[in-house]
Amino acid sequence: MRISQITFILLSFVVFVFANAVIVEWKAEPEQSKIVLQWKTSQEENVTKFVVERSTDNAHFSDIGEVTARGPGFQYHFEDENLGMTNSLFFYRLRIVNENGTFQHSESLQVIPNISSISRSWGSIKALFR
Repeated sequence: MRISQITFILLSFVVFVFANAVIVEWKAEPEQSKIVLQWKTSQEENVTKFVVERSTDNAHFSDIGEVTARGPGFQYHFEDENLGMTNSLFFYRLRIVNENGTFQHSESLQVIPNISSISRSWGSIKALFR
């Protein structure tokens, strides 16, 4: 019984120290020529911003935008419109940045954009007249 109480106290401390943001919803969905990212937190302690990162190999990520932290329960929204004319697989993750500069990463999500053939054709037609 004593060991379980110590374990509970230790786990509570670890969650408090390392979990400055608890993300309860995290999704990425294709919408025509963009990817819409949405997330919601149930806890944000000392979080200043969320940096949205994108990758094509799930290993090397680049920053594509930032969203200022607004507090727990807020529904965040970010649109990635710089996809080019490709139906490639993209990976997205959040870098959760704290006031002291430390950060954590969310799980990565994979998504394939819905670039229609009409959009591709129109892009090709516009390129002819440049």
